[in-house]
Amino acid sequence: MQISSIYDTNAKQWKSRLAGLLEFIRAHGEKRITNQACKVLARLTPDQLSEPGISLLVATVRGQNGRQLAGVSFVSGFGAEACLVAVHPFYRNRHTGTALMAAQLKRLGHLQCSVACDNTASLKMCFNIGLAADTLTTGPTGKPTLLLRSPHHTVSTTISPQEGELLCQSPS
Repeated sequence: MQISSIYDTNAKQWKSRLAGLLEFIRAHGEKRITNQACKVLARLTPDQLSEPGISLLVATVRGQNGRQLAGVSFVSGFGAEACLVAVHPFYRNRHTGTALMAAQLKRLGHLQCSVACDNTASLKMCFNIGLAADTLTTGPTGKPTLLLRSPHHTVSTTISPQEGELLCQSPS
């Protein structure tokens, strides 16, 4: 499997390439990709691909007819605006999504994404690359949703004792 960045494409090729990626996401996103994330990707221009916090990666494999698309990952606003991953069913459970997200994190330096609590595969993928749950919110479909961030963006790393909790301290 090869992870590649899409960043230098001309306007003529771009419309066709983007249409193919959006179709792949619709076909293999399991209806878990938000409309907002798809809209952000659909409005993306080739010029925006060089802006900070925006990254479009694809995972491809060698097939009989040349390279075939196995997965797509798109991030905008370091994930605050959009963060999506779609993997062809044949390449799931082979760490394809994890490889895409790890490449996004390496490329961007920091990352955040929102994942519905019932989407265990995506949660596992995010935890595998070191993202940590930061906030529990309600997502666009009304489901409980975790906001996951790369470690240096976690709001609080200290744990304060709650009322009624025992404090264990080493005797000095």
